[in-house]
Amino acid sequence: MEKYLLKLPLLFLVLATHLIVSSFLFAADIKGTVVNGTTRRPGAGDEVVLLSLSREGMKETARATADLRGQFSLPVPDPQASHVVRVIHQGITYHRTMEAGAKRFTVEVFDVARQLEGVTAIMDVQRFEATGDQLEVKQLITVRNESQPPRTLMNDRPFEIQLPAEARVKSGLVQVEDGQPLKQNPVAGDQKGQYYFVFPIRPGDTRFAVVYHLPYRGEALIEPKIRNPRERFIIMLPKAMKFEPKVAGIFQPMPGTTPDNVQGASPVRADQVVAFRISGTGMLEELEGQRQEAQLRKSNSAPSPGGGLGAPIDAPDPLQQYRVSILLGLVLLMIIGVIYVTRKTRLPYAQTHPPFRPEARSERVKKQASRRHMKRAHV
Repeated sequence: MEKYLLKLPLLFLVLATHLIVSSFLFAADIKGTVVNGTTRRPGAGDEVVLLSLSREGMKETARATADLRGQFSLPVPDPQASHVVRVIHQGITYHRTMEAGAKRFTVEVFDVARQLEGVTAIMDVQRFEATGDQLEVKQLITVRNESQPPRTLMNDRPFEIQLPAEARVKSGLVQVEDGQPLKQNPVAGDQKGQYYFVFPIRPGDTRFAVVYHLPYRGEALIEPKIRNPRERFIIMLPKAMKFEPKVAGIFQPMPGTTPDNVQGASPVRADQVVAFRISGTGMLEELEGQRQEAQLRKSNSAPSPGGGLGAPIDAPDPLQQYRVSILLGLVLLMIIGVIYVTRKTRLPYAQTHPPFRPEARSERVKKQASRRHMKRAHV
């Protein structure tokens, strides 16, 4: 009994420690500031949303509004998990990835304009692969927003792209700076081959990618559209296929870039011709490893990242570096749950079963001995 009583303070100390550690792991606040990059003033009144990341995607966990100084505070249920802070300014979202344990940070937003100077396409990369009667083109266009003061371009058609009239669009992606690419197919316009992306072009670089198929009869004439004098064109095709520029001197070989045939054109004038003819069949060696990896993942019923637009965009598991902390927290919760259940079940048992008292047992023994003595005397 005395040993049991001596252990009670230790049990309460362990329980308190578990509660403190759990509250530390699963409850915290982060503070941040919204800054308007256009006016260089606080983003007062902007809505702020906290999103938690997992294999299932993003889930909203908290929401707040920036005050007059652009400051906000958000409760974080699990500071060891990965989070993204989304700020909504004039209907456009801006994201900032939070590192584990971060306590304070700044999110920059920009005013929106329907027409904007300083937004230009700076690079157009086209990858070609051909089989029997089909030509597949993977096109990636980088658009740079250098508006002054910096603003976000957003209207009904922020970015238009002209494809061949017989093109059949297979898929599309959009990537802001080095962020996670988003699946978004371009919308067909009024004319054949005309497509556009309904996606805001924020200050910095935005990449628009589209994969499309063309009917193929062993050769094709490609006529890229020159959008501005600063744009560079990069053409990639298997070595088994033949590349013939319509005008000599526009494209130059780029050996050592990839195992395939890479041709690059420096910025050209609007009156120059960048058309070229390709012929033959073949698959890009650069993408062969990705196809094998994708096939392996498909056979294992795992999602395939990237989208076949070049280097795979394989984001790491957002829970990988926090797995130990998460498991530790779950173990602590289980221990606390066991202690709680034990205490709750002990109470009703104690109410129906009186606690053991040595003196009570002595009284019962004396009464039983007295009754046996009286019985023998009666006999």
